[in-house]
Amino acid sequence: FAGIAYGVLVIFALFSTRNLQKRPGRWQNFVEVIYEFFDNLAVSVVGEHGRKDVPLPGTLFLFILTCNLMGLIPPGLAPTASLNTTIALALIVIIYVQIEAIRARGIVGYFKHFARVGEVPILISPLLFIIEVVSELAKPVSLSIRLYANMFGKEQVTLALITAFAVPLFQKAYLPIPFQFPVMMLGLLVAFVQAFVFSILTLIYLALATEHHEEHHEAHAHAH
Repeated sequence: FAGIAYGVLVIFALFSTRNLQKRPGRWQNFVEVIYEFFDNLAVSVVGEHGRKDVPLPGTLFLFILTCNLMGLIPPGLAPTASLNTTIALALIVIIYVQIEAIRARGIVGYFKHFARVGEVPILISPLLFIIEVVSELAKPVSLSIRLYANMFGKEQVTLALITAFAVPLFQKAYLPIPFQFPVMMLGLLVAFVQAFVFSILTLIYLALATEHHEEHHEAHAHAH
């Protein structure tokens, strides 16, 4: 099912970038609005240097949203209701964040950032280093479990309602009353919210990993 979601997005991307016009039509306008939304979001969270990171949160949002919505379509199997998928996505995010942090700060500055060298007394730095490393390792855990728990929980509640109400009523009175419909509407909201939360947390992690370095360079540029 994750492969199907991937295929849908590839087709969406190919169709969206074919025959681009200076005066865009409705579809091109729709696609450009999506990109501009994430471009503005990246700049507001990370800063101007966040523009180069737009493809990551944008792609994550579209992929997670597609996977989440697949859970609302029979047979109702959302890839994001599996830890295999959510852990893989979280690892992609955290590895990317560490790479960007090293690019921004350099290897020495990267490790100094964990120890907060120059920001706290030298005796406290080793303790802070351990705390920051543990905090960094906890990020993919929280990212993956948050998405998994919400999507898996939604599926279980929907299934329980179908089993408890809709199926018996249909069998006895032939009344296929969709008691699961309100939960599915809630699931639609959850699908969008969880995809957005995952994307914006990605940008927040990037901002935290590069903020001091970029602020220093911006201040240096203004001084000149």
